[in-house]
Amino acid sequence: MLRSARVLPAAAVVLTLAACAGPVDLGKTVTNKTTVKAAGSFNDDALRAVDPCGLLADDLVSGIGKKKPSGVPDRRGYSECSYSVSDPQSGKDIRLLVKVGSDLISAPKQVAKTVGGLGVYETRTSTGCSYTAITSRGPDHGLVATAYWDSGDPCAAATKLIESSVKAVSEGKAKYEDTPGSLVKLDPCAAIDDKTSGDVTGGPVKKEPDDIRGCRYTTRNTYISVKYTIDFDPASTTKSYNPTTVQLTDKVKNAVKFKSTISPNKCQIEWIHRGLTGNRSENINVSFERTPPDAAQDPCAKAETAAKVVATKLASS
Repeated sequence: MLRSARVLPAAAVVLTLAACAGPVDLGKTVTNKTTVKAAGSFNDDALRAVDPCGLLADDLVSGIGKKKPSGVPDRRGYSECSYSVSDPQSGKDIRLLVKVGSDLISAPKQVAKTVGGLGVYETRTSTGCSYTAITSRGPDHGLVATAYWDSGDPCAAATKLIESSVKAVSEGKAKYEDTPGSLVKLDPCAAIDDKTSGDVTGGPVKKEPDDIRGCRYTTRNTYISVKYTIDFDPASTTKSYNPTTVQLTDKVKNAVKFKSTISPNKCQIEWIHRGLTGNRSENINVSFERTPPDAAQDPCAKAETAAKVVATKLASS
């Protein structure tokens, strides 16, 4: 039986999930030259231990706007958190968003600005401003700080956010507590051994991280994907796809197997790894897809083989 978990963040910030009324955590029961710190505080392993809601510290958000009496950080998964404050002058909201270990698409090879030794580049929209600190190359991952404000220049707030976030991470702050059984610090590229992934895909695989929470095991035009998330019970979230139930191990008996309307050639298997408070859980999603599809090959049989390996390994780790 899965255990409920009460979350107590190391940064002493109350954490909530999007559209969730109650607190959730992973706590005890549960220059012009681009510079990248390839080791230490900013490698992928270290970033998985960073609690993004802890980066939205009281002293930071209070320096940007007026805190709301009932305001709390809004968690979206392991690596993303937002917080809204009010502009004292206009009364309009300034929304702050932090993403840790994001997969960077088209990150520039050279940047004109650095923060804490990390190359940083800017992205603007009509009402938003983002600063991305590049934490690794090949794959390109980063720490993204964004501010949304339609009554002024959001870049001032985004600048404060990226500077404070890089400083906090470099000083080892805003860390998740060590929690036995949690997925939070695990590398999804270590979820399946090379032999098994090669047997499932039909050849030697290349491991390609999507971000610090997802990985593709790719052979030519075939891949297995493994993702770790915080979400609702997949039996509820996948209901519109008419999922079926599959037993992966003697403990994982209610995984759901489904194909979405968006990716009908991809078979996905998702299950609860560990229960949390607030009607949320740590979930695992394993999928298989071949492009173009092979009529003689059952993608769900492939996905199930991979999912059983992941579930068995995590149960014994």
